[in-house]
Amino acid sequence: MEEKLRVIIDDRIEKLVLPSGIPPTVEELQTTVKEKLGISEEFSLQYLDAEFGDYFTLHKTDQIKHKDTIKIVYAAPIILNLQQVDESFDISFGQQSTDCDSVSHAESSASNAESSASRDVPIPFFPSRYRFRYLCCGYRPIPIVADTDASIFGSIGAISDTGIGIGTTLSASNAESSAGTSSSQDTIILPRQRSTTERCQPWPKQFPIPQFAYETEMYLERADEDYKKNGTLLTASKVKTDILEKLVENIYMYTAYPSSAQICDVAEALVNKYPCLKEPGSFSGYYGWQQSLKYKMANYCTKLRGYGYVQCLEAQGPCRPDIAKNVKKPRKAEVNYLPPYPAGEDEESQEQERIQLLTEVRKRDNKLIKEKMAKTFAHRRNEIVNQSPTMEDIKARWPALFEASNVSYKCMVIRNIPLQLSTMSFTVSQVNLESKFMSKLDQYSPRLLNLFHAKGGTMGLRLQTILLKAPSSPTINDTRDMVIRCLMLYLGESADQLFKEYDDADEDSVAQDLAVQDMKIYSIQSNVSEGAEDIGIVIDGTKVLTALGNFTRACAMLIGLMYAVNLAYPKELRYTFEAFQKLFLELDCSKLSPKVNSLKSKLLA
Repeated sequence: MEEKLRVIIDDRIEKLVLPSGIPPTVEELQTTVKEKLGISEEFSLQYLDAEFGDYFTLHKTDQIKHKDTIKIVYAAPIILNLQQVDESFDISFGQQSTDCDSVSHAESSASNAESSASRDVPIPFFPSRYRFRYLCCGYRPIPIVADTDASIFGSIGAISDTGIGIGTTLSASNAESSAGTSSSQDTIILPRQRSTTERCQPWPKQFPIPQFAYETEMYLERADEDYKKNGTLLTASKVKTDILEKLVENIYMYTAYPSSAQICDVAEALVNKYPCLKEPGSFSGYYGWQQSLKYKMANYCTKLRGYGYVQCLEAQGPCRPDIAKNVKKPRKAEVNYLPPYPAGEDEESQEQERIQLLTEVRKRDNKLIKEKMAKTFAHRRNEIVNQSPTMEDIKARWPALFEASNVSYKCMVIRNIPLQLSTMSFTVSQVNLESKFMSKLDQYSPRLLNLFHAKGGTMGLRLQTILLKAPSSPTINDTRDMVIRCLMLYLGESADQLFKEYDDADEDSVAQDLAVQDMKIYSIQSNVSEGAEDIGIVIDGTKVLTALGNFTRACAMLIGLMYAVNLAYPKELRYTFEAFQKLFLELDCSKLSPKVNSLKSKLLA
């Protein structure tokens, strides 16, 4: 007997049809969910309990029935934090070993080396929240160091990217025997090390004032005490240089080009933490600090340009005009707009990784694809920003960039939003793209609908036309689609500039029309009676994403693509995309156009 289940996956809802009924075991149900919904990651299942109205872990399939709701909860990755074992600790452990009570430390080490080939000790599994040193009585402890060359781990049989698994063995051989033996089991593939110059977080809501030099902190502490006692303000000439230098270094951790509002945030945070630094003649108490930080930041970027750091090169910089020619400032709050190559990597080595990636894309190994996309992020950004290739060329060279499972992830890296289009998470901006977009859209929808219904005049009539087209019992996707179309009209722009719909049209004529479109979200209704619909994105006449399911998700993916391939917002839709970015994704939301700022004020009123 056929049964159906409602499946919640993050911010989307799917219908699962089970022709043979609900499987007898949870494991079989998980396997069916993976096959039907195309999920490769590990997950657990929860069901909606009617009695409590909340989700509980599913232990037996008889806890659910036809048309019940289940929820997919992805398993959190297990991260193993390793610490280096000091040599002093190594020696002290050897002295305390029960096998060493009657022999010297040297004799014990020799004995262990002789028996190392046959004495392998299983490493138990430890949760990721614990740091550990695994020391086995009778063995010389082997130093384990995180983020170093993999050769140091010659004595460890295998470590997966999610941590050390059950059954992994730690050999008791010493450094010499480890160095003398090499095999595929002695090699560990470590995760990509983030470059020290790669940004990993967006501008904070409250700027954290760093700790200054010891003498500066001592000087400020005494000055604060005097300020609290008698209101005496500090003449900061003695420590001003140290304060400014430390502040601009921390500003640069977030952006090379801070806006006036961001500089103001830093100056305000400084005087709030150290009230003695307020300026008596300033209307705000920190205007002088703002100006000093502005010029100090410019000097700091000039200093970095002298070292050839590309992100600080001006559009027509005199130092390296060959590189600086096409380099622009980030305009959409990108954190890693143009990151440098990782340590030990260059254009040639990264190009080899890209070629290997083309092979992995054919294998559909999503896990390895994400790892290699993350590793080649700097190479991809340098190519896209500096060379400005066509969309067709980008798709040919980086096909994995145009998978919906990768777009959200990769926008995240450019913007550090976690865009790969659904995970596009290498960080340009550090935000989880799709879930953030949907949650903010749902949050503002009631207030937006009130604004649309209250609008009068010609625009009010046009809004009512869209609102009246809604079905009597709209789904959440219907409501989202209606809100976005009304929002575009409310901002004075046309939905026809973004959406293109084809109802039962000829396939050849559709292809010809899409080939001349600059940027569109299209919908092809191939068979009206069956309701078959393909929703996707076309850029420069090239289909870049297909089968996205609904217009709202396509809007979120389009934002991610524009970050990932460095596209500017179309002039005819600049307010719509500004609202998407600054209201729904909350990126660079401190600087708004008058029209979007007015809308935001009404939403928050």
